[in-house]
Parts: sequence; structure tokens; C-alpha cells
Amino acid sequence: MEMNAKEITSELGFEETVAQLKRSIEDNGLKVVSEINAQENLKRIGVHIEGNRILEVFNPKLASEVFSSDIRAGIVPPLRIYIYQYQGKTHVSVQSAAEMFAGYKGLEELAIRVDSILESVIRNAGLIA
Repeated sequence: MEMNAKEITSELGFEETVAQLKRSIEDNGLKVVSEINAQENLKRIGVHIEGNRILEVFNPKLASEVFSSDIRAGIVPPLRIYIYQYQGKTHVSVQSAAEMFAGYKGLEELAIRVDSILESVIRNAGLIA
């Protein structure tokens, strides 16, 4: 299944992109709930890939709104920001809250707010103008 995610190419190096995103996530009122380092995980089994990280992000207050609106939508958060290197360039892909929450009642406005916050995360990390 192909997701509609915002994808950009970072002018920064991989680790600097990750660091800037983490700072911006916190600055924009979200939390890194989980960090998955596929590069390190694969290294343990002898597979070497370029930088590859997933930041799962959300906020407890937003999660509470999700649960209040439609408890079934609790499967959606946290949302993912995927940072990966491909052919020497660093790419960032951000899940669309509007797409992820589509089909759950009463979450349209929250999805728009979350997408706006995620846009600010990317902008404030210096990844887009």
C-alpha cells in the first residue's frame, strides 16, 4: 500500500538532519515516542545500508483528543518521520495525518492541525523554506 507522504531531500548530512528534526519536533510541542535505527539493527546481522532512521512522533494531549473522538483511531499514533540515505543524499518522508486518520469520525480538524505541526517541524529544522 502506497502512502501519501511528504518527501523532501535534505541539504544537510544524515546525522545533522536527524538532529535538527529531533530538536524541531520538541520545539513544536511533539515528542519522539520511539526511534528505530534500521542501519544499526541490520548491522547486527551483517547487512550494511546507508543511514536509515524512523522517528515516531506524537503528543499525549493530541492522543487524548484522538481517543475521545474515535477510540478505534488509537491504532494510528504515533506518526512516522522516515529519514534515509539513498545514493549519497539524505531524504525525509513524513506521514500524512489527514491520510492516516481518514475514515475515523471527528478527526478531520485534528489531522489538519497535526499536518500543520509536522510541516512546521520540517520548516523549523531548516529542511524547507
